[in-house]
Amino acid sequence: MEKYFLYLFLLFCLIECRSQNTNLKFENFEFESIFGGQKGDKSNVYCLLGKGFFRTPSSENTDELINSWILNHKKIKIILVSSLIDDNNGNINYCWLEDEYGNTINEFLIKNGCFPGGTMMRPKTLKEEPNDYMSIDESKIKVYIDSKKYEEFIQKIKKAEQFASDNKLGIWNED
Repeated sequence: MEKYFLYLFLLFCLIECRSQNTNLKFENFEFESIFGGQKGDKSNVYCLLGKGFFRTPSSENTDELINSWILNHKKIKIILVSSLIDDNNGNINYCWLEDEYGNTINEFLIKNGCFPGGTMMRPKTLKEEPNDYMSIDESKIKVYIDSKKYEEFIQKIKKAEQFASDNKLGIWNED
């Protein structure tokens, strides 16, 4: 009987640990610009951009648009896309913020010309792109999103970028 309770206890612990990685509640988060974090968690950083966030061009109204989108959406779901794992300093997690209709802040930002669409791509592993110098060792990256959902998202990003470019919005404004 004790063995049964031990197995049950371990099962609950494993479920709880797994849910901490992928079942993130937005009300436990604070975002400042493209970066966010869970209250009380100093080891994980969450970013709305997948690649190039250190040097990417951005429009002047990006932070305003992020704050506005968050304030205007009450049922926000955090979708963890990938994590760059640094055993010494914590993880950098690429995430999407999704509303109750399946629209993401990420697509919204691209459609408004805040960033180029390429910033919404997740880092690739060496297994996926062995000849790309930007690829990352599989032991340093964890991918959470399935390839079909990711590809559907990237297609939306391409259309959003084209819209922003055609309408000269944000970084696409030629002034």
